[in-house]
Amino acid sequence: MTRFLPRAAGAVLAAALAFAWTGPAFAISVARDTEIEEFLWHEARPIFVAAGLDPNAVTIYLVSDPSFNAFVSGGQNMFIFTGLIDQVEKPDQLLGVIAHETGHMAGGHLSRSGDDVTAEAAPFLITMLAGLAAMLAGAGQAGMGIILGAQHAMQRAILGYSRVQEASADQAAITYLDTIHRSGEGMLETFELLGQQELLTANMQDPYARSHPMSSDRIAFLEDRVSKSPYRDNRDSPEDIARFKLIQGKVRGFMDDPQTTLRRYPPSDTSGEARYARAVAYYRAAEFGSANREIDSLIAEAGDNPYFWELKGQILAEARDFRAAAQAFEKSVALKPKAPLLQVNLGATLVALEDPKLLPEARDTLEDALRRDPTNAFAWLQLSFAYDHLGNEGMAALAMAEQRFNMGEYGDAIRFAARAKKLLPAGSREANRADDIIVIAEAQEPDEDDRGGRGRLSIETNLTEK
Repeated sequence: MTRFLPRAAGAVLAAALAFAWTGPAFAISVARDTEIEEFLWHEARPIFVAAGLDPNAVTIYLVSDPSFNAFVSGGQNMFIFTGLIDQVEKPDQLLGVIAHETGHMAGGHLSRSGDDVTAEAAPFLITMLAGLAAMLAGAGQAGMGIILGAQHAMQRAILGYSRVQEASADQAAITYLDTIHRSGEGMLETFELLGQQELLTANMQDPYARSHPMSSDRIAFLEDRVSKSPYRDNRDSPEDIARFKLIQGKVRGFMDDPQTTLRRYPPSDTSGEARYARAVAYYRAAEFGSANREIDSLIAEAGDNPYFWELKGQILAEARDFRAAAQAFEKSVALKPKAPLLQVNLGATLVALEDPKLLPEARDTLEDALRRDPTNAFAWLQLSFAYDHLGNEGMAALAMAEQRFNMGEYGDAIRFAARAKKLLPAGSREANRADDIIVIAEAQEPDEDDRGGRGRLSIETNLTEK
């Protein structure tokens, strides 16, 4: 997410992309954060299994937006808004929303027949199909942006779920929760709050309430099912609550204005959640001494938490102490060695040091991260810098081609790939990959007749806070 990105060169929390659609008036940022993603999967995976879905076939996206919202799109893609994490009070309230959305996913509620599609909806559906095609072709980030835009527009404008679909998703959600022996009380609490929003004018309602019409019948059904469940009292463990509160503090620290965060969490609040939020707020306000004090207090209590070390690295990098930042990032990677976003933090910081002795480690770290997450455009950019510093112009050009390709900038991708092809050994795996990029990118480039008249997706890497 845009606000989850540091300002200092060479240090990055995640390679997030902001997608701006020039047709409908909205913008959506897709965020990457290992800690939050891990928690969402901890909650969602058992639900997916209970629904008969293959968790490996489902993708969860984190959307940087303060709205209380979540939706599914394009088959098995689930989008969770940071505003949802911010506004729920307990993990099982979030779980209830995930279970409900899984009910829509498993029920195929987005698979509409042609007769169901209005003339107003058709352009959005066509756009979504284009996004899916882009993702299948290898342009994962660009395709995801197109899907997000189209789905968001449809959700707000025309394709809210029917009452039958809502009731079906409710029934499925409660069944999933019973299957994994979790209480439905959290889901009921959340939906009761949404029901109260129907008393507000439409422009005052959360998007989730507008696209998921609530009714007294639905609430009554949930109350009945929850009251009869043998797992009614199986609510969140203290460990899950503590973990969620830390994440909530982190989200609020990044999403809210720093002064708002500091008012919400005054120094008198010594909870882990409060110190985490304040560390982020001070970091964003460039008060690095205070930020270090807060994060150091957390590390002193839980030095095995890789995400505390990650934020420590972020703070140090922002203060331009790249060598100390690299040490902190190395600690986070050592604690969680298979997390590509943490590896990117380290690799980018090693590149920023411009130390010839460290460049091979930077290259290897970034390449290992990209083997796990090959659509990370920022990682490809940093790898290009690493190869350039190492004097390997062919691999630098190929990495830049990959970066442009994953940004949806196909013309640039073709040019860099063509340059890489000239510099790399003929017939090598790398030269063949350059050929592949050229072929796929050329297929994605619009014809001259398509360049005007339709909305254009603008995609940019955000390396500074906005």
